[in-house]
Amino acid sequence: MGLFAQQPFKGAYALSAIAFELVCMPFWLAKYFLASGRQIPSYTFRQALAVRVFYSFVYHASACQIVTPLPLTPGKEKEKFVLLKPAPDSYYKGPLLSEYVKPVEIGATWYPAPLSAVPDLSNATVILHFHGGAYVVGDGRTEATGYLATNLLKGTPATHVFAPQYRLSTLPASKTSDPFPAALQDCLSSYLYLINTLGISPKNIIISGDSAGANAAIAILRYISEYGSDLGIPAPSAALLWSPWIDLMAAFTGDFVRTHAEFGSDYISHAFTRWGCLAYAGLAGTSIFSNPYVTSLQKPFKTTVPLWANAGSAEVLYSDVKRFTDMMEKEGNDITLDVTEGVPHDIILVGNTLGFDTQTRAQVKRAGEWVRGLNR
Repeated sequence: MGLFAQQPFKGAYALSAIAFELVCMPFWLAKYFLASGRQIPSYTFRQALAVRVFYSFVYHASACQIVTPLPLTPGKEKEKFVLLKPAPDSYYKGPLLSEYVKPVEIGATWYPAPLSAVPDLSNATVILHFHGGAYVVGDGRTEATGYLATNLLKGTPATHVFAPQYRLSTLPASKTSDPFPAALQDCLSSYLYLINTLGISPKNIIISGDSAGANAAIAILRYISEYGSDLGIPAPSAALLWSPWIDLMAAFTGDFVRTHAEFGSDYISHAFTRWGCLAYAGLAGTSIFSNPYVTSLQKPFKTTVPLWANAGSAEVLYSDVKRFTDMMEKEGNDITLDVTEGVPHDIILVGNTLGFDTQTRAQVKRAGEWVRGLNR
């Protein structure tokens, strides 16, 4: 754990960071007034300023290692929030087995309402979505994921979105800091909950994930590919991967984001990816990054599930996503690469905050058309 993640240093750092950014604000306002001064000329003034402010927020939040509470109580979600217990132990094997990380009860949020209110499950299409946040921040609740879920419901054939509140990893690393494979255990639990507990046909389930959540979605698809037939876990109908984070090894071993041409136009900082990597690795240390269930780049696999991967042309993961789709296609998979021009990382999650709402709706619409095309 870094020095600034502990009190009283955390408070002092936060105050100094706010003061520093306020001093810099007039410079950014002047710089972005003209298109030539913006990160990329296609950004509007509002977008350029929002991306810069969000970069600062993510950077300083990483230095302080902010903690996201994960209560198992409904809160403002009320009846939308449900608890789900893990599946029997026999479902968690191989990479999802750990000496000290065990499956636990987690919460999840339904959009627009719990599926139990639907009389005929055969007419329901569920997107099981894993949220992003580098495995250290975020949850599936309305404040963090509501914008994403609303767009998925409007732009795709889905009647429901189910967003699990998987465990987040923390520092300092310990036996109780929920490192890998805690998040993957919870993601598998949520999929098994849909098919085994609620009885939803896997043909009516689409797995989805943004950023680290897309990393988890890829890992779950790999797990079903490798262990599904033995464990009786059927594959979902399709998968949507939004700005997938697929190379944690590079994110930790080098100044990952600065080596990408799109570094200047995105809000992701090395401080953020390094924090996520260290926390997710836990006591296992850096050796975990060679695990294909953690770093999927350079380690393609065969799946029967059609894949749709989206990346923004102005995000640091752009080239990695293109390489990943090429590798998966060469492996014989049905995978489609969709590029949203002139946007930073993961706008399906933060498009409203950064001023990319129009682009978000357009890319979700394209995803919806792709899903509908699978059923023709």
